[in-house]
Amino acid sequence: MKGGRGDTWTTLRKRVLRIARELLSLPTAPFREHRVREYVKAFCAARGIATWEDDMGNVVAVYGARRRGPVLAFDAHMDHPGFIIEKDSRRRRSTKVPKRKSLRFEAPAVFYGGVEKEYFRGTRVRVFTEGGEVTGRVLAAHFRPRKRIKRILLALDGEVKQGDVATWDLPPFRVRGDRLHARSCDDLVGCVSLLALFDELARRRVPRKVLGVFTVAEESGLNGAKYLALARRIPKTANLVAVETSRELPTAPVGGGAVIRVGDRESIFSPSITRFMEHVAGRLRRKSPSFRCQRKLMDGGLCEASVYQAFGYRCGAACVALGNYHNRDFRAREIAPEYVSVSDLVNMVTLFVGMVEGSPELPRFLARRPPKYSEERRGLGERLFR
Repeated sequence: MKGGRGDTWTTLRKRVLRIARELLSLPTAPFREHRVREYVKAFCAARGIATWEDDMGNVVAVYGARRRGPVLAFDAHMDHPGFIIEKDSRRRRSTKVPKRKSLRFEAPAVFYGGVEKEYFRGTRVRVFTEGGEVTGRVLAAHFRPRKRIKRILLALDGEVKQGDVATWDLPPFRVRGDRLHARSCDDLVGCVSLLALFDELARRRVPRKVLGVFTVAEESGLNGAKYLALARRIPKTANLVAVETSRELPTAPVGGGAVIRVGDRESIFSPSITRFMEHVAGRLRRKSPSFRCQRKLMDGGLCEASVYQAFGYRCGAACVALGNYHNRDFRAREIAPEYVSVSDLVNMVTLFVGMVEGSPELPRFLARRPPKYSEERRGLGERLFR
């Protein structure tokens, strides 16, 4: 499949994976997205794309700021379920440490994200400190469901400080065939797709205005998006597209193509934007049979489009199907890397580029008028409207 200026599908795939390797290797957790945030800002600055940051930590990038016309805004979140060290570590009193005699320290942590208690027992973790990385295991997990608090006690092989970020101890990035395995696909893969979109727009010098919205603390209750909506920091005239990795379903498996997401477990999204996305996808299919896209209700989770819609924004959504959602291998009942299809990801970037290039057509989808039918009557009493 060819893109602008003779770029091939293979070339776009290489560019997307280069961004993915760099971004997915960064640790992140709710309220601890700083490494991802700095990468996003530096990536945009290198391409002459302006960014601004609010006091919550959300980042908005503006491509083609001086351009007029319909504005598309693509939204993805920078966090992933993870730990924040609650207090400085201290020496362990007990020598009974599971499997590792070198785990001489312990520290309490809070965990944000949808992961059941059974997945924590004895699971390996990695803490990212100013002095380097420290590994360890979960000793105990105490959940308070009403307050959505998950407190975890960690046994560690080094000292850590209050506020340090910790993740599951998993490989940060690996590609095998068409599968991308990573510690944090959700939703860093969504961020990858937005950065790849900006990279393509800058390379092709596409004369459009586009917003990239990179939010924080989604896994703790969509807090970054709620703040943006409350503060009215995104123009109400923007046409929002929430970008996610969504748990794969029998009807939407990994490798089935990019997904035009018509809704989540709470909401159905704007039919006008969905129709526009389908229109663009149809045109891309006619250009290249290798382009794969599907229209699905991905109701395995909740996404930020539901927040924006509640505040009156017009929203659509897109995603790629995600395996081992929130690092849970549901068959083995253990923590494991998440995975997505590289082809699905490249198809999603291709769809976004097509949407931006085709955005002058968007108003006719937004201002759709009732159809006009002519009536035809037939001899047996039939009345047809065409």
